[in-house]
Amino acid sequence: MKRFLIKIFISSGLLFIFILGYGSFCDFFFQQKKYLDISEKKQWILAQEGGNWDYAVLGSSRAFGAFDMNLLDSLTGWNGINLGSNGSGFKDNYLVLSLFLKSNQIEKLFLQVDMASLNSKSSFSNEFHAFTFLPYWDDPEVRIVLQEEIPILNNSISSILPQWRYFYYNKYFSPKEVIRRVNLKPSVSDIFTDYKGGMKNADYTSSEIKTYVLPQKKDLEDWKYLWKIKSKAEEEGINLVLFSAPRYQDNQDILKSILPQISNKLIFPNNFDINNSKFFKDQGHLNYYGQKVFTMYFHELIKEL
Repeated sequence: MKRFLIKIFISSGLLFIFILGYGSFCDFFFQQKKYLDISEKKQWILAQEGGNWDYAVLGSSRAFGAFDMNLLDSLTGWNGINLGSNGSGFKDNYLVLSLFLKSNQIEKLFLQVDMASLNSKSSFSNEFHAFTFLPYWDDPEVRIVLQEEIPILNNSISSILPQWRYFYYNKYFSPKEVIRRVNLKPSVSDIFTDYKGGMKNADYTSSEIKTYVLPQKKDLEDWKYLWKIKSKAEEEGINLVLFSAPRYQDNQDILKSILPQISNKLIFPNNFDINNSKFFKDQGHLNYYGQKVFTMYFHELIKEL
C-alpha cells in the first residue's frame, strides 16, 4: 500500500511538472506575434502592433465585409483597419478590442450592431472563440471573460495550475500545432493586409435571396458586452459610432427602437436601396457592388466626424 501511494505521489508530481512546463511554454509561444497564424482573422488582428489608426471597424461578418476599406480610406483621407471577423459576438469583439489596444491606438471606432449580434448564441454557430484568448490568461479582462464563458476554468485547479487550460483545448495547442506555427510563411498566409483587414466581397448576385426574421428582443448578455465596448472606448478616449450594415428587405425597425438607449452617434442605412438584390449575396451580407455603394453612402454620413 505504501509503495502504491508513493507511485501515485510520484506520478502526480510528474504530471504537475509536465502540465506546468508545457503550459508555461504555451503561455510564451502562442503570444509571440511571429508565431501567430495570420491566415485566421483574429490572429491577424492580434499580430498588429504600433499602429496609429484614424478609425477601426468592429463586429461580426457584417462588419468584416461592410466596406471597401481602401475606398473608404481614399474618400475620407483617413487610415483605417477592419477588426471584424466571421461569427463573432460582442464578448469576442470586446476582448479583441481590449488586446488590440494594448499595442495600437485608434481615434474612431465604427461598431456594427444588429439583432443577430444582440442574440449571438442563437444567431452564430460559435460566437465566442475561447481558444483565441487562452494564451492571454494573465490579462485580468481576458481571464474574467473566460471564467464567465467556461465555468470549468473558474475552479481551484485554475488558481493553482492555470496552465491546465491548454489541455482542455489541446487541439489548438498540441506539439503538432507548435511545429505547424514554426513553419508558417507569413508572406503566404497573410490574406488581410492588402484589404486593411477587410474583405474583398465576391462579385456574386443571388437570383433569389432567402429572407428570415431576426430575434425581436435583445439578449442581456450581449447587451452587457455592447456596453462594455462602449465603456472601453470611453476609457481610451475613442469616438464610438454605432452602425448597422444593410439587410435585404429589412428596415431593422426593432434595432432602431433599441439603440437610442446608447447615447452615441447612430448610423442606419435608411436611404440605402435594401430592396435591390443586385447589392446582396444573401440577406445579411453585401456583395462586391453593394460593398462599394455602402462605402460611399457611409462616407457621406461620417463627413462631420
